[in-house]
Amino acid sequence: MKHTISKNIKHFPNDFDLDLALVILFTLLGIPFVLIPPLNEISPVRIILGLPLVLFLPGYTLIAALFPRKDDLDAIERVALSFGLSIAITPLLGLALNYTPFGIRLAPVLTVLSVFTISLAICAYVRRSRITAGSFQAF
Repeated sequence: MKHTISKNIKHFPNDFDLDLALVILFTLLGIPFVLIPPLNEISPVRIILGLPLVLFLPGYTLIAALFPRKDDLDAIERVALSFGLSIAITPLLGLALNYTPFGIRLAPVLTVLSVFTISLAICAYVRRSRITAGSFQAF
């Protein structure tokens, strides 16, 4: 029996989509270590998962969505802009939360940062899927 495979089916995750999959995984992995009581005590795991969630991942996904091609930015520029934009984005999201009934508390800040990061990672994946396979940036 012969099986035919459609040429339109994409294999996920590709080597250039692995970084976005890791960003989503890292973001989702950080949520239990902040919200679940036995895990949310100050521990090295919480710090290791929390700091990148606040200081790197939001900016990285924004940069990945804005500049999906490999030759748009060098790796050092991507890393520097990721840190800089994350440091700018996080207070702006907190400021927006201040004007909601939820206020600036741990759970709403975590929720907003997680939704922002995951939605931009999905946006970056869509933008990358629209251009040719040889021009992506992956870490």
